[in-house]
Amino acid sequence: MSKADGIMTCPKFLLKYYTLKRSMLVWVNKHLLGTMLTVVVISFVANFCLIFTGYSKEARGTFGDQFGAVNALFSGLAFAGLIYTIILQRRDLKLQREEMRDQTKEFMKENETLRIQRFENTFFNMLSQFQEVVNNLKVTVNGISVEGRDCFEKTFEKNKMAGQEFKDVEDKCMCSVLFHKGMNGYMKSDMPKYFDHYFRLFYRILKFVKDSPLITDYNEEYEYTAMLRAMLSRYELVWIYYNGLSNYGNEKLKPLIERYAMLKNLRDEHLVKGTVKGLGEYEASAYKKTQPEAVVEKDGVEKE
Repeated sequence: MSKADGIMTCPKFLLKYYTLKRSMLVWVNKHLLGTMLTVVVISFVANFCLIFTGYSKEARGTFGDQFGAVNALFSGLAFAGLIYTIILQRRDLKLQREEMRDQTKEFMKENETLRIQRFENTFFNMLSQFQEVVNNLKVTVNGISVEGRDCFEKTFEKNKMAGQEFKDVEDKCMCSVLFHKGMNGYMKSDMPKYFDHYFRLFYRILKFVKDSPLITDYNEEYEYTAMLRAMLSRYELVWIYYNGLSNYGNEKLKPLIERYAMLKNLRDEHLVKGTVKGLGEYEASAYKKTQPEAVVEKDGVEKE
């Protein structure tokens, strides 16, 4: 046989060896207990037969003493069988624990997936409600009724002229109110009340994302709120801008606007020209995505 032939036949030999070894282990596992019981029964029957033979007690005793080593052997085999049984039980318990651990991990993974699905179902239902609120808006401005998103433009933009004569707050658009009376006029005007439900739901959606224990990464939070931002029209952003700086939203809404850059698509040309009295300002993060320096975990502990 050449060296090459030996190399080719070696794996076959090893395969036969391991196959035989595995077969022997399987046979031992299946037949060990039966074999030991058979040996014990044969030994008992042989001993029982010797009692009724014609040999004297001394002869039978001498004959039995010759098998003392065999008794020790069987005792050792019994003890070895006990040890082997314990080893098998430990292996089975280990396999069971590993299987249970895998099942637990799989269950936790599935449970987390279901919880995220519930979060997303709630989130998208809230977006649907938000759109429905916008569609149901109805406002009458100077005898003209407008509906839906047009309400934001007509209540803010109408008669937008810096420096026009100020007469009656209720007859003016919000742009004129802000120009003449500043944020104090905004707070006293009835026009923001038309959008109370809108602003409350807008705030609840942002807060829902921020407080969810399932969304622990800021980038994930930002992606969800970006869906809400994509739904906002030009004049919705203008109203949100001033509402966030008013007494209504300065404490709760403004921080969320800054956290998620909700004014990213705001156009400066739609804001009131000139200086608005009592008007505060937003952080730069309100206009551009900015990773917070201290991300507050869901349990309230700040993590740098």
